[in-house]
Amino acid sequence: MSGVLFTCICQNKNVISGMEDINKLNSGGVGRRSRSGSINSSTANSSTTATTSSLTTKSKRTRRKKGYDTFVTYQLALILLLPFAVHVALGGIEKSGGVMLWSFLCPMGAAFFRSATESIRWFKLYMIINCILLVYGFWDVTNDHGEMVYLEGGEGSSSLSSSETTIQKLYWLMNIIGVKCVIFAAVFLFARELEKEYTKSEEVLGNILPSSIVKRIKRGEFPIVDHVAGTTILFADLVGFTKASTELHPNFLIGLFLRDIFQEFDDLVYKHGLEKIKTIGDAYMVVGGLNHSGEELSEQSQSQSAKYEYQPAHATNTMFMAMEMFTALDKINQKYNLSFDLRIGVHTGPVVAGVLGLKRFTYDVWGDSVNTASRMESNGIPAMIHLSEEMYQSVCNMDDMFDFSCCGKLEIKGKGEMTTYLALPHAAKDDNIEER
Repeated sequence: MSGVLFTCICQNKNVISGMEDINKLNSGGVGRRSRSGSINSSTANSSTTATTSSLTTKSKRTRRKKGYDTFVTYQLALILLLPFAVHVALGGIEKSGGVMLWSFLCPMGAAFFRSATESIRWFKLYMIINCILLVYGFWDVTNDHGEMVYLEGGEGSSSLSSSETTIQKLYWLMNIIGVKCVIFAAVFLFARELEKEYTKSEEVLGNILPSSIVKRIKRGEFPIVDHVAGTTILFADLVGFTKASTELHPNFLIGLFLRDIFQEFDDLVYKHGLEKIKTIGDAYMVVGGLNHSGEELSEQSQSQSAKYEYQPAHATNTMFMAMEMFTALDKINQKYNLSFDLRIGVHTGPVVAGVLGLKRFTYDVWGDSVNTASRMESNGIPAMIHLSEEMYQSVCNMDDMFDFSCCGKLEIKGKGEMTTYLALPHAAKDDNIEER
C-alpha cells in the first residue's frame, strides 16, 4: 500500500509539472496591413499556425488533466478497497494482522492531494465499509442458548454472555472508529486551512503577476526574459492631476477618485484580454499581445475584434479599450463632480518582457517601443488618442469607429521627427474638444 501511495504522489507531481507547460508563441494577431492596405500573408499564416498550435496545446493539457483525475480516483479506490479485500480473504482483523487499517490512507490522501471537500466523501465511504466489516467480523449470530459467540479468538475462545459481548462491541467501536474520526477531523481541518491560505496566496500572486508567469516562477524559471515580436503599448495620463493633488484632499483624490478610475480601467483590461503592466502616479500602462490573457476576452470584445480580422487582435482591442477609457472617465467625473481629461498614446512594435530582480519583483516590458508609446502620450492632445505611424497602419481600417487625422511630422524628444496621427472616437464627435 505504501508503494501505491508513493506512485500516486509521483504521478501527481509529474502531471502537474506537465500541465504547467505554457505556450511561448509570440503571435501578434491574425494579420497586418501594409501601408497600401494589402495583407501581409506571411504574418497571417504564422499567426494562424500559432493559433492552431495554441489550441492543440490547450487540448493536450485538458486531456492530460482528465487522465490525471481518472488516475487519482483509481488509486484512491485501490487504497480504500484492497486492504478491506485482504481483511475479508484472510478471515478477520486478527488473522489479517489489522491490514484494514491501511485503508485509512484513502481519505487522508484525498485531503492532502485532492481537496478537503472530496476527502469527506471518501471518509464516509470508508466508515460505511469499516463499520460493516467490524460488526460482521467480531460477532456471529446468537446460539441456541441466547449467547453470542466471539469468533476472532480462534477455536479455544470461550463463550461470552450477551451483555459482555455488547460491552466489548462498544469498546471496539470507540477505540477503532472513534480514534479514526478524531484523526481525520484534525487532518481535514488542517487541509481546509491549507487550501484557504493557498487560495489567498494565489490570488495575491495573480494580482501582481500574470498567471502563466507565476507558473514559470514556481517551476524555477528565473529570471524570465521573453522577446515578443508584436505588441501594442498604451499609456494614459490624467491631465491636471498633479495640480489637483495640491488642492484636493488626498483621501478624496486618491482614495476615492483615482481608486475608482483604476478599477474601471482594470475591468476594461480584463474585458479586452490585455495586460496591465503598472501604474506610475496617475499614469496607466497597458500592453496587448503578450499572450497571457488573450483567451479571457469577453463575448462583446470577441465580436468587435472579429470585424477586423485582417489586423492584429491586440491592436484592435487596445483601440477599443482606449475608446472606453474616455467613457469611464466621464462617468467617474460626473460621480465626483470633477472635470479631468485623459491623454492617451499608443504604439505597436516589439518588446522584451519578463521578471528581473530578487525581491518585490514585478512583470515589466522594455524596449524602444515602450519609449515611443510614452512619447505618444506626452505629446498627445486631451480627449484624443495619439498614434504612431506604425499603430495607425495597423488600425487604419477602423474608420467606422474613429475619425483619423494626420498630425504631419512632429519633433518627438529622443526620436526626432515622426509622422503621427490622432484618433477621435465617433461617440465624441459632438463633444467640444477645445472646451474639454
